Amino acid sequence: MNIDTSSAIPAPWRVRRSFPHPVVTNASDAPLALARAMIRVGDDVHLEQWGLMLPHDQNEICLCGLETGDLCVTLSWRSAGAEGRELLWQFVY
Repeated sequence: MNIDTSSAIPAPWRVRRSFPHPVVTNASDAPLALARAMIRVGDDVHLEQWGLMLPHDQNEICLCGLETGDLCVTLSWRSAGAEGRELLWQFVY
């Protein structure tokens, strides 16, 4: 199976996985609007709203007391290159 990635928008994030406080950095050269993190463990969801993240801005996510076996972090943002669409990127522990 071939997947066409020619129109893919690269994820602007760099994550330092220091459990229980991973640090998320805007590694792009562009500001990211409406940035937020959604932390899901099982059926529970916790939302952290960051708003505007300038290039190289960092935010720490608190995962204290959460089980990593079923933990998924979804980062969402809007950028100029996305034509106003909300973009999502996930990582798991």
